Amino acid sequence: MTKIEPIDITFFSPFNKEACTLCGECFLNCPIIHLSKEEAVMEMKKLISGEKTKKILTECQSCFSCNFYCPTNAHPASLILQRWNEQYGKEGLRKRGEFYMTLYPHYPNFRSYVMEHLPKETKELVSKWATLEPLKGDTLTYPGCNVITFAELTQASFFKDLEIRGRLEYCCGETLFRTGYRDELFQITKRLDKWFNILKPKKLLILCTAGTNIFKNVLPHYGLTYKFDEVKSYIQYLWEKIQSGEIQIKTKLNMSVTIQDSCYSKMFGEEYMDLPRKILEKIGVKVIEIEACRENMRCCGIGAGFSVDSAYQPFKIRASTLRNFKEFKKTKADAVCVYCAGCLATFTANKKLYFKKLKVYHIIELLQMAIEEKPSLNQKAKKKRAKKFFWGTILKQVPKIFSKKTFKIAEIPEEPPKYTEAW
Repeated sequence: MTKIEPIDITFFSPFNKEACTLCGECFLNCPIIHLSKEEAVMEMKKLISGEKTKKILTECQSCFSCNFYCPTNAHPASLILQRWNEQYGKEGLRKRGEFYMTLYPHYPNFRSYVMEHLPKETKELVSKWATLEPLKGDTLTYPGCNVITFAELTQASFFKDLEIRGRLEYCCGETLFRTGYRDELFQITKRLDKWFNILKPKKLLILCTAGTNIFKNVLPHYGLTYKFDEVKSYIQYLWEKIQSGEIQIKTKLNMSVTIQDSCYSKMFGEEYMDLPRKILEKIGVKVIEIEACRENMRCCGIGAGFSVDSAYQPFKIRASTLRNFKEFKKTKADAVCVYCAGCLATFTANKKLYFKKLKVYHIIELLQMAIEEKPSLNQKAKKKRAKKFFWGTILKQVPKIFSKKTFKIAEIPEEPPKYTEAW
């Protein structure tokens, strides 16, 4: 593949049938589903005609790699999302998928379950983020649903001046986008528009790569009208602080890690994908790459639940995650480093099913160690959080795993319920 350049919002445009030459390159190079040239072409023909595919519609994890491999920019990933949307419209989603909806409190979900069991001081921290009081500065720091469940990460000293605002009700809609739920995403943007017009930030700093992509490249397709002067990822923020000397590295960690890339890092090009690696190199960490890295990365595992057929089938999610664990183990690295809190949740929750030692660190933890600061999300807290993620999904999902009952997502009102600190 040629050098990966940052995308623009046309990357997520609808599928262009006229541009598709049926070359098969999109699915031939899929890092998740291994197809022959002939199989790839046949799958695309079936997708275009609206027929049931053999593998793509059931096994796709919507990582969007196929869009990068398409030589004519036909946007094959958009066609997959369109077919999922049509399938969902006809069939609905299996009831087991309810517990993965991010729209608390209408759908109590695996994140709200975890938050009910947060330590008292963490609950108090999260409740502060729910305020609608005006910002003191011009930048809103958006935590995202996954960081909210690992809120202690934000207590690193290099984040002390940030004005964080967010709650589960102000979800960016990332999983709705990746599962093809168009109408619901338009409803999400109306809610977000109203929220932004209350807080009136000029800039948006986002504590995850996924949210950075959603706000910058996706939501403009779904009716988001609020305009920011700048949308920036925290990874860029950290690197700038290191370069300027505002973050002083005091201790080289002298360890090795392998990296789980965010599904969205490739959207921002080679230079962005280099940033976590530059940070790790700066703090004395040697990076040992697995084959599925950078633009060829595999989703941490949650993506195995995105298809309508899967409907967040926990066994599929865990099988996909364990596949990654096995690849990590082959590197013999000291640990796995993630820079997405969603990956942190998926990996720590599923470590219980992997009977070999595997350390998982968020890059924020490692950076804190390098500035001689005790990680604000300590290992004990991380283990407890992992148990809640694991048992929450197991206890709530098992009774519905094999149920044939389905549901449709209720309409999302522009005004979320009043924040009551339910957890």
